[in-house]
Amino acid sequence: MDSLTSHFRAEYVGRGSLAERQQKLNKHMHAIIKFADMFDSSALVTNQVQSKPDTFFGDPTRPIGGNITGHNATFRLYLRKSKGDKRIARLVDSPSHPEGEAVFKVTAGGIKDA
Repeated sequence: MDSLTSHFRAEYVGRGSLAERQQKLNKHMHAIIKFADMFDSSALVTNQVQSKPDTFFGDPTRPIGGNITGHNATFRLYLRKSKGDKRIARLVDSPSHPEGEAVFKVTAGGIKDA
């Protein structure tokens, strides 16, 4: 599912609707998890990020969706562009693997190690 939080952000605008938006998002994520379990498959969702301009060191982007998206996801990957046609996938959270990074390319033949 591409851009999990975009429709919720568009429908529930402002801090006044934050609690209701998070509750709906939580219910939606649980439905996705239940659907994946029912068919013995995995579910992959992408999320939006926003910039934190007051960050002086490190990556200024933060995921949208707060704790709801963080706690409902078993594995969390952070994908970003690198130099040229390279991309970096960083494992941020996993119950069974340590944090780490992998560099790859997306080519006409598929995903290749860089």
